[in-house]
Amino acid sequence: MVKFLHTADLHLGKIFHDQSLGEDQAVMLDNLARLLEDDSYSAFVIAGDVYDRSIPSPDAVELFGAFLGNIKSRRPSLEIFVIPGNHDSASRLGFGRELFARLGIRFAVSAGDCGKPVIVEKNGESCAFFLLPFLNPGALEGEDPAGGEAAPLRSQSALAEEAGRRMEKARQEWAGQGVSRSVLVSHLFASGGTEAGSERVFLGTAELVNISLFKGFDYIALGHLHRCQRVGENAWYSGSPLAYSFGETVPQEGSSAMKQQEKFFLSVELNGGGVNVEKIPVKPLRKATSLAGPFARFAGDISADNELLAAKDDYLEIRLTDRGITENARDILRKRFPRLLSLRQDKALAGLSSALAADGREARGERRCISADFKDFLASLYGEADSPDISAEIELFNTLLAELEAEESSS
Repeated sequence: MVKFLHTADLHLGKIFHDQSLGEDQAVMLDNLARLLEDDSYSAFVIAGDVYDRSIPSPDAVELFGAFLGNIKSRRPSLEIFVIPGNHDSASRLGFGRELFARLGIRFAVSAGDCGKPVIVEKNGESCAFFLLPFLNPGALEGEDPAGGEAAPLRSQSALAEEAGRRMEKARQEWAGQGVSRSVLVSHLFASGGTEAGSERVFLGTAELVNISLFKGFDYIALGHLHRCQRVGENAWYSGSPLAYSFGETVPQEGSSAMKQQEKFFLSVELNGGGVNVEKIPVKPLRKATSLAGPFARFAGDISADNELLAAKDDYLEIRLTDRGITENARDILRKRFPRLLSLRQDKALAGLSSALAADGREARGERRCISADFKDFLASLYGEADSPDISAEIELFNTLLAELEAEESSS
């Protein structure tokens, strides 16, 4: 049996709106190190985006270094595999990799080495770990069928196809030597995957990768998408261990609150001919929560508001539902909710935008449509101008308007 832990998209050094997540990430990494004390794990995989920026902050680098040291002090024999993602600088992440490799910490930064797996052995069983970093344009060259000079490949799909061809050839060679189990670690956007809302998205279908290119592997440990999900028979995104945007919140039944999606580490076990994947929930220091309501709800007495009381220590987004703009709302509410990171007044801004557009038409001398203005007025009062009640009011208004216009034309 070969067992390993899979995570990705740590994004160390991330700034969530204007809030540093250093403390949250330190707690998450410490909990992760405690999980890896379990000596049944043979390996630990980080599938890209270790850092949030290609030039990480000194604090982020120190945090990651301390994390690796923490793991190795607890489990000196644990194999650690790290690949760069699209947020990382491969050269910076891989600094000192030759030295780290002697300690069992493998930084795979060259796509050209994707056909050179690391063999992990435990209790007489072995597994080949293939490491495929994020494929930047030109990272690999394709073979010319006509026998001409090989040309650099540009799209993610073409690069992945070439990498898949090289790795499959090596996988079969190792299988012939008795290493029948294999794992691929990669950072890419698999077709069929679902975004969480905080990823740096690739543009165009040529940047999507068909995961069936790697169907020969027993397990594919993926990074890039922040939602934990399965995208192939044995292909999994672990997702990010923390929420990095309010787009990663989901509606709660019977409530206006939107709570953070649950996050996981993945414990993977290759036994016999099968694969077992266990989701291990991540317990964040603070959750991300989005709440809606009028300004008075948040500025008034909250002692009986269970939703607000439960979220007072969370990273908070407030969506005001008032039809008018509330000035200095964020400054006022942040005194009560110190971790208020985002305040939105979408409804009020939409009404203001509509009014400004109407004023612009009038300034240009364009004839205002009285019926349309009345519809906009009702929409600002009730929200939806096409609801049955409002439609009835609009019909009545149009009837009276027509009668008035008829009287004026006849006089």
